[in-house]
Amino acid sequence: MKKTALAAAILAMAPVAAQADLLFTVGAKASVWNAEATGQLDDGLSVEKDGLNLDSDNGNQITVFFEHPLPFIPNVKLKQTALEVEGDGAFTIADFDGQSFDGAVNTAVDLAHTDLTLYWGLPLPLPYIDINFGLTARQFDGSATITGTDNGFAVSKSVDLDLTLPMAYGEVKVGTPFGIYAAADVNYIGFGDNKITDMSATLGYDLPIPVVDIALEGGYRSLSLQTDSSDVDIDADMDIKGAFFGASLSLGF
Repeated sequence: MKKTALAAAILAMAPVAAQADLLFTVGAKASVWNAEATGQLDDGLSVEKDGLNLDSDNGNQITVFFEHPLPFIPNVKLKQTALEVEGDGAFTIADFDGQSFDGAVNTAVDLAHTDLTLYWGLPLPLPYIDINFGLTARQFDGSATITGTDNGFAVSKSVDLDLTLPMAYGEVKVGTPFGIYAAADVNYIGFGDNKITDMSATLGYDLPIPVVDIALEGGYRSLSLQTDSSDVDIDADMDIKGAFFGASLSLGF
């Protein structure tokens, strides 16, 4: 009888304990993003089947973060995305950054980027709901390379896709006492003819493991990239979208 009463008390306390915020939290996330590119490069050069024919490919997303209860001092999140999409297409006659191509071409587009996000949480009196806002500094460190022929001669052209810019950041996370949670976040900036919209929706489950929080996650990420060659090396109007699957680990103290 005593064991039954103790078990009932533990179950009754579990939702309350799940809501308690620990003072400091450090954690990491890792996932595989299966992404497909659509749109155009260099003012009209299609990246789809009627042009460069870029295939979907798997990229890696790795995030580390640190959260604390100190007012005015932001929480910190660092995210690295590694993604390269390739394809074999064909042109009748086309130019890429001033280089002419005809016939079969091979293309590799490296979309690697790093985000440093500083964010704050709204002090809501609502259990299981977190709303964060802040700023992201995003650095693209990629390139676009096309290899093919021009009048029978082998040619190759590579253009850097390097830029660093600030973005507005927002996130909403809704949890449950059963370990299931949903989250959505967005990074956005628009200036002149340049615009980046990066949105993710996540569904996860916290495994019932003591001491550390381990969760399995899946979701969908959509990255829309528009650039102006007057500000960066090349015009781009691309959407990179796809599902991701991974896991997270966090430790509070």
